[in-house]
Amino acid sequence: MKRKWIALILAGCLGLGMTACGGNSEDTQTEPGTESADGASEDEEEDAAKEFDAKTFVDTLLNGDAASLETEYALTDEMNTALAAQGGLAGLQAQLKTLGAVKSMEDPSVTESDEYTVYSVPCSFETQNLDVVISIDAENRIAGIVMGQYTGTEGEETASLPSGVSEEELALTVEGHDGWELGGTLTLPEGDGPFPAVVLVQGSGASDRDETLGANKPFRDLAWGLAEKGIAVYRYDKRTYVYGQDIMSDTSFTLDDETVNDAAAAAELLKGQEKIDGEHIFILGHSLGGQAVPRIEKLCTEKGTGTAGYIFLAAPARPLDVLMREQFDFLGTFPENQTEEANAQMETYYSELDRLENPEAIPEDEMVMNAYPAYWKDLLAYDQVAMAAEMTEPCLVLQGEEDYQVTMEDFGIWKDAYEDRENWQFISYPGLTHLFMEGKKSDGASAYNAAQQVDEQVISDIAAFVKSSSEG
Repeated sequence: MKRKWIALILAGCLGLGMTACGGNSEDTQTEPGTESADGASEDEEEDAAKEFDAKTFVDTLLNGDAASLETEYALTDEMNTALAAQGGLAGLQAQLKTLGAVKSMEDPSVTESDEYTVYSVPCSFETQNLDVVISIDAENRIAGIVMGQYTGTEGEETASLPSGVSEEELALTVEGHDGWELGGTLTLPEGDGPFPAVVLVQGSGASDRDETLGANKPFRDLAWGLAEKGIAVYRYDKRTYVYGQDIMSDTSFTLDDETVNDAAAAAELLKGQEKIDGEHIFILGHSLGGQAVPRIEKLCTEKGTGTAGYIFLAAPARPLDVLMREQFDFLGTFPENQTEEANAQMETYYSELDRLENPEAIPEDEMVMNAYPAYWKDLLAYDQVAMAAEMTEPCLVLQGEEDYQVTMEDFGIWKDAYEDRENWQFISYPGLTHLFMEGKKSDGASAYNAAQQVDEQVISDIAAFVKSSSEG
């Protein structure tokens, strides 16, 4: 398998976090009762839009003249803004080409809401499988194009729940948003309990409850593995995964909205479950979720939610923009990623990151790296290592030594800061990647191609930490 360069922020957005919103809606819209340039009436154009052929659109986006789509389809103003920073739909096409050739494309599924019709087109790429998800608003304009969890059948295998382990659906209410819920799964060991429990918090990007990446589901692996060792686990779909289209227009969105508030609410939800030991609830954050852990702990303390300990998996100690630039530098060294097209795309990303040196100068409604200035200002002002000094609960920091996204440099910063404190433990794993699966840093993103499971030693170490902290 060839190594493919793909813009990765952190594990949670490996291909899944790419969002395109844009185009020039003014070029395709007409006044009521007028005709378009090709002589079609507005009613005729609306009828054509209602018959949106998602499969043809995606095929053109992936394989044809993507730029032509911006004149063939009406797009919202929000799409305009976001696409402008990515080089239009042609820029999105360049990103998608890093996933490799399209091996197959299945018929779309269609869902309806009051505001959008959403088409999900399952696509099997050379490096991983994803859905291309297109949202059409009530005015028949394209309001969003995102990469979502794969829902097709190509290469998919059904895993079986381990013997003795059970699961039940448990939705998480999103505070401050009437009617918003996140689908969740509570995984329970065999027996009556009460059991210590772990809440799983994803990395960046629009991630489902399993933190699915291609054929890999690290959060499902953790849930099943820990349940086999007598520990309950709660995982839920991320807010940006369920309500990404609504969030796209929220210029005040921050890390608290993305991750912190829901994690604290999940811990509170578990306290009320019959089979859960409410005095021994732990929170595990992976990648950006690990970076958020000190803020989650602070909020849980303020709310009176008695969490028993925290687990940092591949948690960044440095600012996110620094890690992003480091990832681009690293991935850009691969010969396959040194084409003229790839270099142009990389320069676009570097230009975006340069703007973050002065976030105050960015208009509040203008996205940079798919986030508004409010998000970046909040995140860049956040010092997770310093805030962690207030944490008195048991803390476990785990790191894969072959991780190129959050590296051993970050692990060293955490360790230097807190290895002398009795409530902190540190373990690194030779041969494991950002997903805590086997791989080599030198393989880059292709290390995630093959279906694997989270390393058993990682699961055992987490279980030992939870049990010892619960007994203590």
